[in-house]
Amino acid sequence: MTKQPHAPELDTILDEFAGLPNPPDAETLRAWIGKYPQFADEIIDFATDWIEMEAAPSQRPSNDEVDMVANRTISRIQTLLDAGERPEQLTDLSADIRAAGHDHETFQRAIGIDRSLLDSLVARLVRPATLPARLVQSIATALGRSLESVRQYLSLPAVLGAAHRARGRPQTNQADFAFLVTHSQLSEAEKAVWLAEPPDPELRERPNG
Repeated sequence: MTKQPHAPELDTILDEFAGLPNPPDAETLRAWIGKYPQFADEIIDFATDWIEMEAAPSQRPSNDEVDMVANRTISRIQTLLDAGERPEQLTDLSADIRAAGHDHETFQRAIGIDRSLLDSLVARLVRPATLPARLVQSIATALGRSLESVRQYLSLPAVLGAAHRARGRPQTNQADFAFLVTHSQLSEAEKAVWLAEPPDPELRERPNG
């Protein structure tokens, strides 16, 4: 856990905070932030480091394990601080990505796609019935959302006039996921993995937006 180079008062507060027997729960974290609002960012950073260290495996982690720890850390901090503050329904993927502690680049890495595919998901330019079940699960995990809320979002109509970066996209509202993968910036190996993934059966049974 790292301490920010601030005034001695902050060091004292963080030393006391570190003396807690366990990483903070929601009630404890809110109490500390309420008691020291001027150091809210530093307390949150310290709690994030603490939770991440608790979740980290004892041996040298693989890249997948690092991603898992990061997702668990983001999810727990999000639950502690923002539970109930996000809309119940997922209607704006970009806003939800930020609320989950990601920017677009880290979210792309978390779910294994490139920016053109993410832009397509944000604007709902992918035909829902063609979306892989693994992708839907990865989105739900990274956002801390239920599978059903993600499916409902992906089933909404496309955003009219949305910009799209995939090269050679046909002039229709939505395109098959496989087409967008083929024209993405992913490596050939990454494309092959996604193209082999089966569609989400729940989305296949739903009518398009």
